[in-house]
Amino acid sequence: MKATLYDALGVQAAASDEEVRAALRRLIRKYYAKTRDGQGNVEEALRFINHASRILGDGSRRAHYDEELALSAGTAEQKIAHVVENAIADSGEQTDVHSAPLPVAPQLEDFLDTTPAGKPPPEATLHHPGLTERVASSVRSPFVAVGLCLLFGGFLVAAIVYVTPPDVMAVAKQVLVWATVALLVLTIVYGLVHGAAYNRARPSNSQLGLQPQTDLAILNWRREKSVFMGASQPAEDASWIFQLRMAELEREKSGRTSEPRPWNRLGARLFDYAIWGLMLALLLSELRGAGAFSAPVAYWLGHPLVAPVLITVTFIPLEALLIAALGTTPGKWLFGVYLQFSISDAYARRDVAAQIRRGLSRSLRVWWKGMGCGIPIVAPVTVALSYERLAHDQETEWDFAEDCLVTHGPPGMLNLATGVLGLAAMVWLYAVAWNQPMADAVNIVRTGVARTVPMLTPLPGNATDRGRIVAAPHSSTTASTTAGVATLPAPASVAAPKPGAPAVGAPIDPDIDALLAERRGRMDALRLEGPRMLRAGNFRRAADLCHDWADLELGSTDAWRCLGDAQQGLGNYKEALAAYRRAKQHDPSDRSLDAAIDRAERGIITDFVSRYRR
Repeated sequence: MKATLYDALGVQAAASDEEVRAALRRLIRKYYAKTRDGQGNVEEALRFINHASRILGDGSRRAHYDEELALSAGTAEQKIAHVVENAIADSGEQTDVHSAPLPVAPQLEDFLDTTPAGKPPPEATLHHPGLTERVASSVRSPFVAVGLCLLFGGFLVAAIVYVTPPDVMAVAKQVLVWATVALLVLTIVYGLVHGAAYNRARPSNSQLGLQPQTDLAILNWRREKSVFMGASQPAEDASWIFQLRMAELEREKSGRTSEPRPWNRLGARLFDYAIWGLMLALLLSELRGAGAFSAPVAYWLGHPLVAPVLITVTFIPLEALLIAALGTTPGKWLFGVYLQFSISDAYARRDVAAQIRRGLSRSLRVWWKGMGCGIPIVAPVTVALSYERLAHDQETEWDFAEDCLVTHGPPGMLNLATGVLGLAAMVWLYAVAWNQPMADAVNIVRTGVARTVPMLTPLPGNATDRGRIVAAPHSSTTASTTAGVATLPAPASVAAPKPGAPAVGAPIDPDIDALLAERRGRMDALRLEGPRMLRAGNFRRAADLCHDWADLELGSTDAWRCLGDAQQGLGNYKEALAAYRRAKQHDPSDRSLDAAIDRAERGIITDFVSRYRR
């Protein structure tokens, strides 16, 4: 008994259009590139996909095909009446579906010669272009490949030289800490998502592979010259078959595969985002130098909580234009990732405008569902969910929605090395750029928690308590003063206080205690407000606040550093140098102060040279 098109696709006759398209896409992924069966019937399978997509991919033609299937299951009298009713037809007409009138006459044209009403005009090629489209070969000109890789490498090296601070070892240690914490958080997030996906995994008919008779049905369709039930033998198109064979040879030669490679895709997208982010940083730096916006605005535009959102959302139109014009992006080219749109839709438009529209829609879906709008807290979760979807269903939600087939080719050692080393370099660049904002955020959170929970206040003797006057127990019987912290001696044994006598450790004079409390509150306020004004770019106000802070807490390295940074921002390099040297006296082991002193000295020299020239 002959099989139907539905049987060959492995779906029910009452399946929705989405399920039919999913079955076609499963066939395409299986036969399109590299993952083929052992019989070698690739050409037959792709010709069947072309035939089935033209019938089942159009609503009116599918309805007509269903009528033919119902008729084939009827009685002999019904079949004779149907033949007599449709015996008269224009000469030269034949169809993939039997010559029965469609609901809107005339609808008897050949599927490969005409287009139904309401569809776009026919294209120059009378077949499914997606199956014979020339693939973007991963084998490029060696001069072009070397030139592009050198361009990427030179750009990254220049950025590293420009961004890397003088105190590189101290920053490297801090970056290593951030990287370790980020890796730990990502591991926890992926573990939770993978565990949830594993517990929810349930096999369904729509997610199972094609039925075993599919390969046999496709093979018999051509080799035994049989016809699927309800459809006539389609007309042969020698030119299209030749193009089909040439396209198959191209895919085989380039080593393309339609198997999912999520890490290649993630690496390509991260490379695209990172390189675009560096270009945006250069643009913002030039705009800030031209006075387009103030320093606080530039600070928040480059903040690690805001910058990823701006980078990912502004890359959406750029990615669509690159795909429409070149068929790839820098990251996809380096990692051997290629896109083809409208692979299972025989009637889709394939002009530039349609390509840009599909690219925009796909990029928007990736930004929304795949990258979590670039929000750092949400993005790891959405990336993990997308990985699970790709590993389970062999394709992502946005690829299915936009009818996009993602294939992979061998990127080559030069491209792969450039991509991997480029990602490592850009991790360093972004870590250096975001190190200070992240440290500021951690300090703000730590200070807030310490003020909320008094028990977390550091014990006397820590660096943060230098300059304070506190009372603490001491094992010695003599008073001692260390690093500006005055402590009162406590006897080894203290007798019980007499009635009416002050408790042990109580202030001798309430007025003095009130003054000390006021002084501590003033220092806490200055400790928060001075650096905040400095980060906001209000250097004059920061200089005043940090000066008061240094006067109250003479032994504080942070106070003198804050004063030096504020004076440096105002262009008062001599005052900045003096403040940095005072900070160095209190903390000789801080190597970052050496770099600050060097910057202040260079500022003095530059200011002197500029005045001399004038």
